[in-house]
Amino acid sequence: MATTPGDDVPPESRGEGGVDRRAFLRYVSAGAVGATALAAGTPSASAEAPPVVTGAGPLAGLTGTLAELSPMGLPFLHGYDAPAIKAWSPDTDPFAKYFRSRVPLARRIPTFAPTQAHPGLDDRPRLMTLANDYVEPGNFALAHRYGYHLQAYALRFWQYVDMFGSWHGLPVNGEYGKEDPRFGTINLPNPAWTDAAHRNGVKSLGCWFWPRPENFAEFVEKRPDGSFPVADKLVEMAAYFGFDGYFINQEAAITLEQTALLHELFSYLARTAPPGFHVQWYDSLTMAGTVRYQNEFNATNSPWIVDADGTRVCSSIFLNYWWSQERLRRSHDHAVALGLDPYEVVFAGTEAGLNNFSQPYDPRWIFPEGEAGRTSWAFLGTEFPWRLAPGDKSTVEGQRAAYAFERQWWSGPKQDPAQTGRSLPPTGTDKGNPERWDGVAHTVVEKSVVGTFPFVTRFNAGTGEKFFVDGGLVAERPWFNIGIQDVLPTWQWWLRSADGAPAERLTVDYDYTRAYDGGTSLAISGALAADDAVELRLYKTRLPVVPDVHLSLTYTTGRAGAASHLRVGLVFTDAPGRAVAGDLHAGDVPASTPIWLDAGRTGLAGWNRQVWSLAPYAGRTIAAVYVGFHSPTAVDDYTVHLGEFRLERRGDADRPPAKPRGFVVEDARVADGGATAFLAWELAPARVWYYDLFRLGGPGGSGAREWVGRTYDEVYAVPGLERRAGETETVLELVAVSPGGAASPPARLAFRWP
Repeated sequence: MATTPGDDVPPESRGEGGVDRRAFLRYVSAGAVGATALAAGTPSASAEAPPVVTGAGPLAGLTGTLAELSPMGLPFLHGYDAPAIKAWSPDTDPFAKYFRSRVPLARRIPTFAPTQAHPGLDDRPRLMTLANDYVEPGNFALAHRYGYHLQAYALRFWQYVDMFGSWHGLPVNGEYGKEDPRFGTINLPNPAWTDAAHRNGVKSLGCWFWPRPENFAEFVEKRPDGSFPVADKLVEMAAYFGFDGYFINQEAAITLEQTALLHELFSYLARTAPPGFHVQWYDSLTMAGTVRYQNEFNATNSPWIVDADGTRVCSSIFLNYWWSQERLRRSHDHAVALGLDPYEVVFAGTEAGLNNFSQPYDPRWIFPEGEAGRTSWAFLGTEFPWRLAPGDKSTVEGQRAAYAFERQWWSGPKQDPAQTGRSLPPTGTDKGNPERWDGVAHTVVEKSVVGTFPFVTRFNAGTGEKFFVDGGLVAERPWFNIGIQDVLPTWQWWLRSADGAPAERLTVDYDYTRAYDGGTSLAISGALAADDAVELRLYKTRLPVVPDVHLSLTYTTGRAGAASHLRVGLVFTDAPGRAVAGDLHAGDVPASTPIWLDAGRTGLAGWNRQVWSLAPYAGRTIAAVYVGFHSPTAVDDYTVHLGEFRLERRGDADRPPAKPRGFVVEDARVADGGATAFLAWELAPARVWYYDLFRLGGPGGSGAREWVGRTYDEVYAVPGLERRAGETETVLELVAVSPGGAASPPARLAFRWP
């Protein structure tokens, strides 16, 4: 948030040379990305011949250019000023339909203390994070939904977050490419991040940022009937684009009359928005129209949350960062006095992006040791691990430090959510030192959405160097798309030996070289000591078992006929172990009583699938899932890759969706022997997890297939399609995949090159 220095601004808030420390960052890097062909896999022989689509009709733009797209040949998001908001329509907003999130907000399961990393933690405090999304090089103002390079950050810790807001701002339509583009007051959240957030039960918010170079009176225009055009359109835009509300950063003075109208606008919004719509107010503008940070919830800023007559205005408040223990105590008490839940309404802000691991305002003031938290918590800039890590991040190895910093932010300095806590004072000059940070898991309860069947994960982290489907390699070009990220493990990484001590001879990470489906698998490697039963805790669940439930694990050790040393552990709610008494962060972990299912020996050097019926456990509820590693003799070079984990009922995987209907090329942009194809189809009303898109090689699509995209949507823009030597038409294939992983018959089409 842009600082407006005033009476209550401490010196550490100002950057070098007096520059606003939170000014927008720009990145410089080159590069359009072309397509790479790969012969892997073959299309279904039973599929009908593709219809030939010419450049007529909906392909009127086939001979157009790529000029209106980004350097990658993709549509990109833009910002909105007041006139654009009031006139907004999806029919006139360029490429609007390519930026809709269609993933519904998942329901989280109730917390269950015995399986928590810290069983005594209070589950009432919530967490909000405002952050840049992919942090693409050179593309700060070109917000893509997905793309075809590896250098893009993808958050892996949704389990601690309750709300996410895209924080970067965007130029208004038509301003891209200018030396000093005019930014819009409103930017939408990146829809791929909304997809990932929703899949994990996290709300996604757009952002309102003021000041901007426009007339503020336009925003608070009021109709004679008492309605507000901007408010109505903000709701309409959120409904169309599929997100859940807005973060309001009103950080410049306006007139007293405009302030009164703004307050009335948000009251109107609270009355007219659908249930669950969330508006979070930043602690900045006062009811007098001036900016003065309160750094607590008090009578000055609470009118932005609840009016004098008890009418709600905004849903919650993000407190400015310079709070104290006493201010937090007063904030809690003020909320209670107004009849508000301090955990639902008050979020104490922490500047992650500025101070990193060295925080001058100690999070333990929010969460006093051994006491209930004062308020909820909020972050600005949790993408900082990507910036903090040195060097080139265009390779997996170059990104390794960034994701290690990410684990240390969320899971603590030991990268273990059950072994959190700092070893140094919280503030120092070495702000990149994780030893000054407790870890989010130290005070915030991990959460889960694994409460219904089927549950399937392939440990796909949302970026990749390659792409795999059903264990086969189907693309070798790098990609990013957090919108297809799987629900990742609840604990990263909670790895223990038989005596309860950290299992230091094994390591866990996402592996980009081998995957069963997507871009990554989960790799466990290192050494196994003789008779040391090591366990890795993966998922918090709430799954009632009925007789037809079964579990399957797809894995490889890379060696045919070898002992897998692998087993799956199930913890049930009726035998979860015990909660730890006393100090919540003493380092103890709860005892558990998992039932172990042995995977036995591998049959293949490649992917193996082991299936277990859970009928013997019918009537019980699975509270957590582990994997275990055990050998009667020492193994010095152990490696296993987990490719897929499933918990499902009989038939979940056997019922493929119907073949997609209405598959067409709506438009294309062609330049220099390449094209971006704009594809559309009918989104199935049920039983589809995602759609995969392939390009087929050979005459008439008779050859191997190459993966070009995955989405849960009814449209997709495929960039970088190269016209290959002698090719007159390109054949594309669309496959729908069920929640249990069953693929539909393919739909196909072709378009002729001009």
